[in-house]
Amino acid sequence: MVTLAQLRTWQPDLLAAAGTAVAAANRTFGDAMQAAGSHVDTAMSSWHGTAAAAASSRSASEQEAGRRITTAVTAQADALTNAAASIGPARLTALSIADEAMASGFAVADDGRVSAPPFVSGNPVADLLIQAQLGERAAVLEARLMPALATVGELDARAGAALDAATAQLGDAGETRAGSLGAGALPEPAPDASAADNKKYWDSLTEEQQRRIIDEHPEWVGNRDGIPSAVRHEANVGRFDDERARLEAERDRLQANLDDNLFGGTFTNDDAALWYTEQKLRDLEEIEGIVAENPDGQLMLLDLQSGERGMAAFAVGDPDTADHISVTTPGLNTNIDESFNGMVNEATYLQTEAEKQLDRTGPADETVASIAWLGYEPPQTTGPGALDLGRGGLDVAQTDRANAGAAKLAGFYDGLDVASTQPDPHITALGHSYGSLTTGLALQDPGPGQPVDDAVFYGSPGINADDESDLGLAEGHGYVMEADEDRIVTEIGKTHRFGPDPSTADFEQLSTNAGTSPDGVTRDGVHSHSQYSQLGDNGELRMSGYNMAVIVAGQPELVVR
Repeated sequence: MVTLAQLRTWQPDLLAAAGTAVAAANRTFGDAMQAAGSHVDTAMSSWHGTAAAAASSRSASEQEAGRRITTAVTAQADALTNAAASIGPARLTALSIADEAMASGFAVADDGRVSAPPFVSGNPVADLLIQAQLGERAAVLEARLMPALATVGELDARAGAALDAATAQLGDAGETRAGSLGAGALPEPAPDASAADNKKYWDSLTEEQQRRIIDEHPEWVGNRDGIPSAVRHEANVGRFDDERARLEAERDRLQANLDDNLFGGTFTNDDAALWYTEQKLRDLEEIEGIVAENPDGQLMLLDLQSGERGMAAFAVGDPDTADHISVTTPGLNTNIDESFNGMVNEATYLQTEAEKQLDRTGPADETVASIAWLGYEPPQTTGPGALDLGRGGLDVAQTDRANAGAAKLAGFYDGLDVASTQPDPHITALGHSYGSLTTGLALQDPGPGQPVDDAVFYGSPGINADDESDLGLAEGHGYVMEADEDRIVTEIGKTHRFGPDPSTADFEQLSTNAGTSPDGVTRDGVHSHSQYSQLGDNGELRMSGYNMAVIVAGQPELVVR
């Protein structure tokens, strides 16, 4: 219980001053943390490779720890300020009642009890009457003072609890910051680990550790191959707010630089960097919309940091439990803002058709997951500069972007195989346009084999392979589709720039012509480079899409050649 003696020593104004000082220091810390993060992000725009990835990961971890510290310290400052605002007036109320009683000659105990002074006039009757009145007055004063003291005590307890909770948050943030340096800290996954090692890492954690990593370090697992897809999805979705805040801060910093520079971006890259940052904000908005519209899907990749453009992968269905999994890799001019929603829609069409064929010919209880994978940066002919059209034209004639994407795609395939609860999931790789080259190179990854069972290349400029044996596939499990009217990229195949022309190499050549598929459905043909995986005018997949669906369903005997 709070006593009057304690109240007389309390100085609530000092609490308010402390809260103000803590808040000011916290703002300074937050500004410094944001500036440090911006500098690292700027460095990441031109620094790539293993060391850059490690530095970026560490920076993200530090930024997350810093945000938790600022949140905890803000709570501390609020607790101090709120304590001063509530306890100060209540303290003055209690002391004023006590002072009023003492000024009237009443005795006031430290615990708030009030006693009437003795009254002796020599007249017994008058003494009794006046003493009774004084006693009533003492009771009234005590009835006011005791609740006032109790109120101060309650407010003090609340303030103490709020400050303790805030301090506990700060302690948790400190433990998180310690990372692998502190005893009992969360174990951090090894950088550049294989999908199998990533699975071992995740399985070695307790449920509490897994939960904390998703909540506190989603960047550790969201893009890590071999981690369960549901975990990756939750971790990636949990990063939306932080990614938006980071990108908005970077946008504002770049805009301020341009506003303060007499020459704008003429002598710096700030104008181009601003364009890409604003593009990534649009990418994030697009991904959020896709997640909202596909509540049963899985966001298996979210990368708005490592490249010029955003990267993502979205699964329709559950890859961890599906009997059949497809992964579609796109090509030229594919990006999140303008293309990814269409890719997800096409993945939905493919999954629906594959499961329809399974229901028709069996086994009907098998399931399909279809993944739109944009985990690399395909060539682009648009951008912030006048020369981007030429740059995209040069990129699409080179293997650089395909080589960079192939290593990531190979790891993604491995991760699907490792994370699956099926003993041997049937995985089909689908590569369109320049993405078919990326896919072909991924299947030739120098690791110990690859888990893909079938591959379909369509609208392909080349895949750097003569036959299935070059891709780690069994004979008869590599397929090519090239429409007669598709001339945008397929003409490159005839130059043999990326190996043999797929349309004449030793692969299974499938039809893209209009006709009736074995299930009795009339299907449109392909008349342009973008139509292979799209619906026809009748709302059914085109013949090319049908062929992909039955291969994904593990029913190659149903293809139309």
